[in-house]
Amino acid sequence: MQEEIIKHTKKIYSEMNNKKHSFSEKVKEILTEILIIVFAVTLSIWLHSWSEENHQQKEAQSFLIGLKDDLQNDISNLEETKNILNKTQQQVFFNLHLTPEKLDSIRANHQQINSGTNFINTLVNNGRYEGFKSSGKINNIENQNLRNTILSYYQQTIPQIELVEGAYEKLTSRYVDLLMSGDEDINKTILKKKTKIILSGIDNFTQYNQKTYEDAIKQARNIIKEIDKIETE
Repeated sequence: MQEEIIKHTKKIYSEMNNKKHSFSEKVKEILTEILIIVFAVTLSIWLHSWSEENHQQKEAQSFLIGLKDDLQNDISNLEETKNILNKTQQQVFFNLHLTPEKLDSIRANHQQINSGTNFINTLVNNGRYEGFKSSGKINNIENQNLRNTILSYYQQTIPQIELVEGAYEKLTSRYVDLLMSGDEDINKTILKKKTKIILSGIDNFTQYNQKTYEDAIKQARNIIKEIDKIETE
């Protein structure tokens, strides 16, 4: 393309110095060459833009295909954590309403009490997203609704999960410290007022925050559905 432009530029220069042509003939020839150059440059720019846009869309498509796998793994991990919270809530609820009489009955039947000290740490697969975003390519996703939903999931929903798990860890750690302090029977420690207060906090926390995981799972599934729609278009 550059060679063509140089060739036509030389023709313009040559025509300007052509003594055989009249002024009007020179103008006509020069305008023709200028139009050819403008057309060539415009066509070159358009082809370059089209090629670049096509490349960007292929990158975005590849990212979205990989993101589906990441989100599927996230959903599995989030569901596992939600199940742990649900199990913990049931165990804690039982211990919260434990009485000396119930404790004696459990011992008489040689049963054991589950303390409900289950720790959680949800693994989120965000490496692909962080890499794509940090490279400045997130805007290559043309579907604005999908792009905003992905940003919301990783920038708001996932950080909210991290906050929930940080708060849960603090509550559970306080509970474990109480159970492990002193030499008395752990089952007796569960009956103490201070322990009941912490158990009540864990009970409310685990009940309320199961919805946080349900919302995250729903959001991840919606993103996958939107990606599937794009792939079928």
